[in-house]
Amino acid sequence: NNSASPLPVHRRSGRRAMVSAPAMVVSVAAPSALPTATASMRGPEGRTLPLQMPRRWGEHRWSGCGAGAFAGSAAAAAFLLRRRSTRAAVRRRGAGAGSAPRRALASKAPVEAPAAAGEMDDVERWYFSEYGRIVNHREMLEDVIRTQGFRKAIFQMCNDKVVLDIGCGSGILSLFAAQAGARRVIAVEGSPRTAALAKEAARRNGFDDIITVVQGRLEDEATYRQVDELLRTFASTSGGGEDEKPPRVAEVIVSEWMGYMLVFENMYGTFAFARERWLAPSGSVIPASCSVWAAPISGAAIVKDLAGYWCSLPYGLDLGHVAAAALEETFRRPVVEAVEEFRVLAKPRRLWRLDCEVAPATAVCSQRHSFEFEVERKGPMHALAVWFKCGLAPNVGFSTGPTSGDSTHWHQTLLFFGESGAPGEFAPRGQVPPEGMGVLPGDRVTGELAWTCEKRNMQVEVQGMLEKGGAGGQARYWGADYNWTLRPDDDPGT
Repeated sequence: NNSASPLPVHRRSGRRAMVSAPAMVVSVAAPSALPTATASMRGPEGRTLPLQMPRRWGEHRWSGCGAGAFAGSAAAAAFLLRRRSTRAAVRRRGAGAGSAPRRALASKAPVEAPAAAGEMDDVERWYFSEYGRIVNHREMLEDVIRTQGFRKAIFQMCNDKVVLDIGCGSGILSLFAAQAGARRVIAVEGSPRTAALAKEAARRNGFDDIITVVQGRLEDEATYRQVDELLRTFASTSGGGEDEKPPRVAEVIVSEWMGYMLVFENMYGTFAFARERWLAPSGSVIPASCSVWAAPISGAAIVKDLAGYWCSLPYGLDLGHVAAAALEETFRRPVVEAVEEFRVLAKPRRLWRLDCEVAPATAVCSQRHSFEFEVERKGPMHALAVWFKCGLAPNVGFSTGPTSGDSTHWHQTLLFFGESGAPGEFAPRGQVPPEGMGVLPGDRVTGELAWTCEKRNMQVEVQGMLEKGGAGGQARYWGADYNWTLRPDDDPGT
């Protein structure tokens, strides 16, 4: 359950009851990124990062630099001061239905580990050390929308099953599986520190005879061979599968592999490898499906937060020239932030659906999708907000989209853009006009979102056209491209 992504892209500053006789749960530590996989993968239970606390957006008006700049409402002031709200009363949104098990294995040939496995480089070591930080796992557990959703799906799917937990982190999903009555649970975790904590959690809760924790990157031969042997033992004791190599006897594979914008960190490839190697022909996966959604938004409150101070004559001095640099420094990378629904300027659209039961590891690595929106609210348009929905099990799921209530820890990924001179061109990286692009109801926004993943890094492009008054109206072009590295310091432009 490595939902806490160790990406320093957030603007945030910091970051059960027994139900039935337990069975055995196996959790797998988060593996390394696949060769062709997305930016990076998600290992342990928490999403790391020195990210800034999520803020709510208040009313705003960009009025340039100077003594009167950024005249904001009381809501805007509250936005600047508000800390993260408690998640005790989180409201679930957009539950999607996962499909019933319907998977048929294409062949019985052994599935080999992805070629990305090998010696860990500095980025990989940093990645797993970040997932060894306790604060990241707490952030994941405090995300009630995410955690309760997985708990409900696990209780629905895992009774009397052999369960494989990929990237188990703190072990919370393995514990849920044991509570739900799983016969066995294998939990795999890549961070040595976190794997030790997961093992202790199983012992303290009386499930150490059900849950077996395997420490190591799943792509490493020593790790996946260990999982082979455990599953082979389980198959033997249940009267079947002794000779199958590898043993496809996992009845449920659960993994919280999703990253920002769904695919960032590229852990899906590890999940797909485990599915093809060990999932039984009639087995199920959690989540069963995911989809990427987007909508144009007003980012004026974020602009005000970033630039307003420099334009406020601090100590009676004119430092307004720093405002543009502050914006460029932040907007040259995707911004992870919570957006309230009233900041969304058009009805959201689904761009892409991922069938987790059958989609190969490479499915997430390169995608290009078009979009079209009809503006419904007046306002300045600054960015395209991107988020995802998950169908975990039949009639169980959640959304990470804009909400008037509490957000998930994923929030939304905001792709700020500047105006370009012609179709297919990008504005200089990070050059976002503070005033945005004015839109009115009836205006039409069209364009494309594309991404390519290379190990833990991700190239993102968004470009489009604003037609005033609808199709055929006066056209303005906009676009942005991002070199989204796992660590900000790895971006050559910083």
